[in-house]
Amino acid sequence: MTLRAVFLADGPSDLPLAGHLELLCAAHGTEVQVTPIDPRTLVGMSGTVEARLRFVLRQGVDPDLVFVHRDAEGQESADRAAEVRTGAMSAGIEERRVVPVVPIRMTEAWLLLDEVEIRRVAGRPSSTNDLGLPSVSKVESVADPKTRLAKALLAAGQPSGQRRRAQFMRDFGRHRALLLQRLDVDGPINGLKAWQQLKVDLAAVLTQLVAEEPAP
Repeated sequence: MTLRAVFLADGPSDLPLAGHLELLCAAHGTEVQVTPIDPRTLVGMSGTVEARLRFVLRQGVDPDLVFVHRDAEGQESADRAAEVRTGAMSAGIEERRVVPVVPIRMTEAWLLLDEVEIRRVAGRPSSTNDLGLPSVSKVESVADPKTRLAKALLAAGQPSGQRRRAQFMRDFGRHRALLLQRLDVDGPINGLKAWQQLKVDLAAVLTQLVAEEPAP
């Protein structure tokens, strides 16, 4: 049995999360094909979950479950997750089919956990200088993970000259996407509250959906 899912990304560089969600489903014992929805294709849509999902459903998509990715930013993660569920239900999707993907503050916090990959993506895998990365226990408390990640990449890459530094900073989106693509779902991220909550919510939804499937 293969379930069909859509992943509504918060931004274009978040699309690699779809593959990681498939791995989490497989670890639960359920095969799920996750189709990422690039937010750039939602032309003319407001930024609300309801509007975006209504647009997706109008394209004839009928998923078994829906992943909606939203950074918590200044809100409590539980409030953001409730916002996601409410928006999905307003779009006509049953709450039991919705899995919020809500990093505390920003997704960039998840990318601050792998020093080796940060150095590789920055182009200097053998560098040893201090990148100023937070510990796993403190990473979800970083006030501005995006800026922290940009500084870590810059420190790792050590571009010389103003022009090279400027170009390196312009490549942040590409670097971020690569880091997200290489995220280790079996690694330190499992120590983060947001990731743990995602796994709990996903397990509950998958358990119910599998139980509803008719016997062969």
